[in-house]
This record gives sequence, C-alpha cells and structure tokens, in this order.
Amino acid sequence: MQRYQRKIVIASSCLLLGMLAACKKLVTVPDPINTISTGQVFSSEKQANSAMAGVYTRMINGENTGDASGAGLTSFAAGLSTVLGSLSSDELYNYRGTAEQSYYGLTTNKLTIYNSDQPWTMWESAYIAIYGANSVIEGIADSKSSMLKDSVRKALTGEAKFVRAFSYFYLVNFFGDVPLAMTVDFNQTAHLPRTPQQQVYQQILQDLKDAAASMPAAYPTTNGERTRPNSFAATALLARVYLYLGDYANAAAAATTVINNPADYTLENDLNKVFLKGSREAIWQLQQSLQDMYLKDGTPEGFAMIPAVLKVGMARFCLTPSLLSAFERGDQRLEKWTDSTDNSMGTANQPGVTRYPLKYKVGSPNSSFGMPPAEYYMVLRLAEMYLVRAEAAANGGPGGNAAAIADLNTIRSRAGLPALPATLSKEQVLAAVAKERQTELFAEWGHRWFDLKRTKRMHDVLSAVPLKQPWLGDFQALYPIPVPEITVNHFLTQNPGY
Repeated sequence: MQRYQRKIVIASSCLLLGMLAACKKLVTVPDPINTISTGQVFSSEKQANSAMAGVYTRMINGENTGDASGAGLTSFAAGLSTVLGSLSSDELYNYRGTAEQSYYGLTTNKLTIYNSDQPWTMWESAYIAIYGANSVIEGIADSKSSMLKDSVRKALTGEAKFVRAFSYFYLVNFFGDVPLAMTVDFNQTAHLPRTPQQQVYQQILQDLKDAAASMPAAYPTTNGERTRPNSFAATALLARVYLYLGDYANAAAAATTVINNPADYTLENDLNKVFLKGSREAIWQLQQSLQDMYLKDGTPEGFAMIPAVLKVGMARFCLTPSLLSAFERGDQRLEKWTDSTDNSMGTANQPGVTRYPLKYKVGSPNSSFGMPPAEYYMVLRLAEMYLVRAEAAANGGPGGNAAAIADLNTIRSRAGLPALPATLSKEQVLAAVAKERQTELFAEWGHRWFDLKRTKRMHDVLSAVPLKQPWLGDFQALYPIPVPEITVNHFLTQNPGY
C-alpha cells in the first residue's frame, strides 16, 4: 500500500473538505502526516456528511469525477468487481480476445504478475475507499465540536465502518490474506504484512455489527433515495458474510430481518424495474456523476457493458455458452436482462452474434446529458437475501429443505418459471440454489466467481471450460498481490503460483 499511501493522504484531504470533484493529482506531495482528521473538517453536521458523501462519490466515479465513464473498469465499486469476477468465472468473455491482454488473462485464467493491471486497480480502488472510511472514523472521533451531535457522530461512524467492511469483503475474496489497515496513520500502515483471511473476516463482522447497531433504519438522504446505506444494508451484508463463513443460523436470521420488512423492501414483479433508481428491491445503490460528458445519465457499468451502437456494435463482454445454457426455457431473466448484437460490425473479427448483460439499460448509445438518471448502480438487493436464506436453510438452517424451496420458488416465480417440487433432496436443493444464484445474480459484483470458490466447485467447473484450457492450477482462485506493493513493502508476500 505504500505506493499509494502518500497520494491517498492528499486525496483524502480533498475528500474531507468536500472538494472531491476539484481534487487533482499533485506533482509534489508533502511529507506524510499522521492523521488527516481536523476539527475544522468535522466541525458541523453538514461538513461531516459531506466528508462521508465524498467517500461514496469516489467509489462510484473513480478518482477523477470528470472521467466517471471509465470508472466501470477502474473502480471496484463501479463495475470492476463485476467485470473481473465474471471473466474469471464462467459468465463472460472478452470478445476481442488477445487484442486486450489485460482481460484475456482473466478470461483464460492465466493471470501473471505481468498482465494483472486490472486486479491491481481493484486493490488500489478498494484501499482508497478504506482510507476514506478510516479518515471519517478518526475525524469524527477527534472532533470536539459541539455542533456535531452525538446521533450524527454515531450514524456516520457506522456508515464508515460499513464501507470499510464492504471494501475488505471484496479484497479478501479476490486476493485472500490482505493488509488490515485500521488507521490513516502512515507510520502504522506503510509496512503492514498480510493479515490472515479469517482475521480480516472477523473485523468485517465486527464492523458490520457496529454499523447495524449505529445506523438508523431510515435512509440518511433527504429525498428518500437509497444512495447511502442504512442499518438494513449492514444487516444484508452481514447475511452474506455469515453465509460465506458457514454460519447458517445467523445468515438466515439476518436475511430474514431484511425480508420481513415489506414496507421498505419488496421484489419488483417487472424485471425491467429492478435496477431503476426507485426500485423497491434496492437495499443500497450508488449514485453516479451526472457531469461526465460521455457517461451522461448512465451508470459506469452500463457504459462498459452496452455496445456503442445497439444491435450492430461490438459488445466488449459477452455471455459464455455455459451461462446461456443455465437458463431454463421461458426464463424471463434471459429475455429482460440480456440482449444480442452482431459483433462483426466495425471489427476485424469473424461474424458472430453474441449476447451481453443488459441489467442496466442506459449506456453510450442511449444516454442523455443533463437529464435525471433513470438508474443508479445497484449494490445490494432483496433477491440476494432470499437466495442467502435458501442456501442457509438447505444447509441445516431454520426451515430446512421446505423453507429453501419456498424461497427459491419466490425467485423463480418472478422469473416466470414453474415452482420446484417439494420432494427435492438436500443435494438437489443445493444444486437448485447454485443454479438460481447463477441465473439471478449473473454479471453482478463477482457473485459467481465467489460462489464457485467458496463451495469448492471452481476446479470442476472452470477446468472444463474450453477458453480456460490448459488449466494451470487452482492457485488462480486468488489474484496476484500487486508487485509494486511488494517492492516497497518487504513484509508483503506473493500468493502461491505467481
């Protein structure tokens, strides 16, 4: 992290002053400072909220808000997690193949320390979010201002801990053991070693528990939009983390807490409404910049996925045959959440009609500058909670197979599919859970990649994918640690196999 530490300190200072959009890369950087927390920055509720809002702005728009259209491929929280996880698994492939080496290594599962620029960008952007969260936590703790009410201190500290936990969740699932930075103090973080994955998970759990207890149930935005997390967002992420750790009782309980709040969260019957900014299914969304002349009113991920010309433009990331074959006949998710294009138009590649993700409908060919956005970037949504609870129940959680099947049928019904029979065995239910997660959560936040790894199916599934032959080894379950980080911090070690 030392490579970025000095830059992060200065960038965070701009963030905390509420001037993120104007914060430029500096040619000269002053000596490291122990803390960026000042009484001036956190002297009022407005300033403290501005600091927290700046963290979210950077997550969705990247380091340069004037180039937010590229954030879908440069920020872990704007689309990069989706792209990397989908390419590494069996969901997407890059149509240009060897012409884009940075994605070809992911598509073929042949990453090396020389072709892993995209994973390194994932690392950097996640740690930038963590430093932003830590700066808010420390700034609020250091502030003596009487204008910063205790209720606001508590809620914003909870939000910052939530962001820290969220960011570490992705780091630990892409890279394994990672440095656990709990402060912005350069002297403490410059030479951190890698922290064991289970220890990082324990910190994630603690942060999420604190966040769920500290944040209000109401969203902190004045217009009621879900662009900043609330206590239910923390509970939803807790449900996912408990599931990953095999704590099925707590996973089911947390998911149920969210599901049993229909006044705020319900599944959208119309699949075309799921990813809209007013979606009742949304638990947390990020609001993209409207100042980018290329992004316009679209989302960074929509900009990355949708061809520049509909139907005949090149789709950069295409659905794999294995994903397409996972959809049952009549599955409306294939109809509503994907589209096709003739990739041969405007390229030197052979003719070929392919399908691409279309969960977000607004991209470069149909976006409008200066218009209110129809979509925000979906981070957490209710459908996942049904799938978490179903998997937990099938693994011995409350309700057993019957409860699992009921939750799966809720998701299947929305997709226009017939109900599963009540006679399924545990093994059949778990297979049904895996299939529904594959077809419901495809091209979202790396879910499929993480699912294959945590359920020990990565080798069997991916080693049989033609594009990934020859299979180099299961070490590919983790991305390489960025070499520049190891170069400046001799306490860091590389993941085996790289």
